[in-house]
Amino acid sequence: MRFCSVLLSLLLIGVLHVSHAQDVIFSDSLKEALHSYSTEEKLDTYWLLARAYAAVDSTVTEELVGNISSLTVDKELLTAMIAALDGNRYESRGEKELAIDNYKKAIQKLGEKEEWIKQGQVMLDLATLYGKNNQYEQFKKLSIDANNLFIAGKDSLGLITSFSNVGRSHQLLGQFDSAITYLYKSVAIIESYQPKPLWAKVYLRLAGNTYNNLGIAYMEHGDDKTGMRFYNKAMEKKKQLGDPIEVGNMYINIGGIMFSQNNLRAARAYLDSASQNYGEAGYKSGLLLCKSNSAAVSNVVGEYDRAIDYAREGVMLAKEMADKYNQSLNYFHIGTAYGHKGFHALSQVYMDSSLVRATEIKSRNMIAEIMNTQYEFAVQKGEFERALSFRNQYIAVKDSMFQEKKSKDIVEMETQYKTREKDQEINFLNQLNELKTASLERNTFLIVGLLILLGLVIVGFNFLRYRATQRAKSVLQEQKIRMREAQIRAVIDSQEQERKRFATDLHDGMGQLISALQLNIQSMNQINGDLNKRDELYENSTHLLKDVHKEIRNIAFNLMPQTLMKEGLVAAVEELTKRINNTNQLQVKLSVLDVENRLPEVVEVSLYRIIQEFLSNIMKYSQATHVYLGLTNHEEELVLSIEDDGIGYDIEKFRNSQGNGWRNINTRLNLIKGELQIDTQEGKKGTSVLITINTLDPTNTLSVKAGTDKSSS
Repeated sequence: MRFCSVLLSLLLIGVLHVSHAQDVIFSDSLKEALHSYSTEEKLDTYWLLARAYAAVDSTVTEELVGNISSLTVDKELLTAMIAALDGNRYESRGEKELAIDNYKKAIQKLGEKEEWIKQGQVMLDLATLYGKNNQYEQFKKLSIDANNLFIAGKDSLGLITSFSNVGRSHQLLGQFDSAITYLYKSVAIIESYQPKPLWAKVYLRLAGNTYNNLGIAYMEHGDDKTGMRFYNKAMEKKKQLGDPIEVGNMYINIGGIMFSQNNLRAARAYLDSASQNYGEAGYKSGLLLCKSNSAAVSNVVGEYDRAIDYAREGVMLAKEMADKYNQSLNYFHIGTAYGHKGFHALSQVYMDSSLVRATEIKSRNMIAEIMNTQYEFAVQKGEFERALSFRNQYIAVKDSMFQEKKSKDIVEMETQYKTREKDQEINFLNQLNELKTASLERNTFLIVGLLILLGLVIVGFNFLRYRATQRAKSVLQEQKIRMREAQIRAVIDSQEQERKRFATDLHDGMGQLISALQLNIQSMNQINGDLNKRDELYENSTHLLKDVHKEIRNIAFNLMPQTLMKEGLVAAVEELTKRINNTNQLQVKLSVLDVENRLPEVVEVSLYRIIQEFLSNIMKYSQATHVYLGLTNHEEELVLSIEDDGIGYDIEKFRNSQGNGWRNINTRLNLIKGELQIDTQEGKKGTSVLITINTLDPTNTLSVKAGTDKSSS
């Protein structure tokens, strides 16, 4: 039988905190004590009391509003405070929309008046209302906003409430780690805060609620041991508070742990304890909850007569309260017990009664439980046709529930998608230190002396840490300077090498060609009428001019290929490989995949020079005959690969060599934030070079568009 879903939905009682001062009574003694309060303290006390009484006693509320009016001449502030009280009244009467409108009006006006703590208190009222109506995202957002206001106002009771509410909201949204973080922040304040006598009971209630929420969070996370530890702490606070209803709630939650551990009789014992407390307080809702759950547990453990007794008491309570759902639930438990006892006709009578109530309130979940249970009883009796009818009805109800849930989930997902969450980082440790300091300042001179000593230790520690940090920064700065100097030297050396090579090319190539051309011209001036000789010199001069032009193009190509500037990296590399292939010294095969658009100039020039450097080294030292050069663009990176069939080399010797090649390559890689991997080994044939550039790095601003495959050799 499937009774667990009906039971467990009721066992855990979480708490959405409210900021009302429920435990402060507006007594004659309090009125007398208020004479010694400052005007601001009186106003705050009257305000909290009015919000507490707004839901239960309109006469006292009006008296308190009169006291508030006498203390403030700010009419806008008074209007905001009355709007908040109206929100409390409407909420207590179940008029949700009017309550929300008045809360929002009060929040806006209190913000305009910079009454941050009062604004935060009303935000918690509105957040709690949203939480009770399962609007958890709004509950979370408003609780966080209120929390920030209490931090700014250094309001400890407010922080206990708001931290716990934020934790509870994360818990309801299934975010366990965040829930635990915020709930422990509430605990930290609870354990360091010393309340005034007037607020002692409020403090006990808030502390118990926070421990209770921690217990639920751990239990739902599967850590029953830790959950029980916090339930016991909550029970301690609730017993000090002297509220039997709160103690009853804790018994129910501990019963939930017993149930999760399959200790059903212990769970029922805790439910009985909760019933006793609820009975003492005359709390019928809690008493009804216990009777219904005890009946369910008794059915599970096979004590059917006890189940019937519990459920009959539950039916009587539900009828007194006109609660048709719990009437249906307890009729269901009675019908289930009689079914197990073999009184099938009697069982059917109670199942029909349960179905009538469930149909009246349109509780499809209850209807599904009834149909499924009757299906199982019919199968046991061998009435298969009747069982099939119940099974079909069960499936039909479940299908309709699934479709409705799916629609609600879609709407909720759309709402969450459209809702912008504003999560702010909270420097909790600093706030906690401030709260502790403020509390300790009110203690004895001995504590003050200890604080001073602690302050000196902290100053000394911070000074030592500062010195260590400065030394570390200095070492890091020196390393950066040395690295920068090495890069500058590499660039300067590279430039000097380029100048030397350029001067050599001009002297050895261009200089000789120009000298030969000059001799031809002088010879033409010395010829007297020998036309054949003049034509020969003219033709020779033309060839020399072509050689000069070709030499200039070669020098310009070595300095900066025009193809690279005009057409980009791919075209320039294709031209470079053709030149190398034409020498017949080395055959280079180029493959380009998905690189179509131009790259930033710094990337193109850097990659070209890196390719040029590696190809030059291969031609000089590797004894290779073939090279594969690949340029590939992936979704997030640009990859350059160079592979040759020459002899390998010791990579450490290459890195530590006196030449500029390795430094030039590293300088250009650092410039474009590239990563280099070289796979080579001295004495082993073949070397592979892989260079990767992150195209999603915003500092590279790569613009690479997918294109076609281009290959050349």
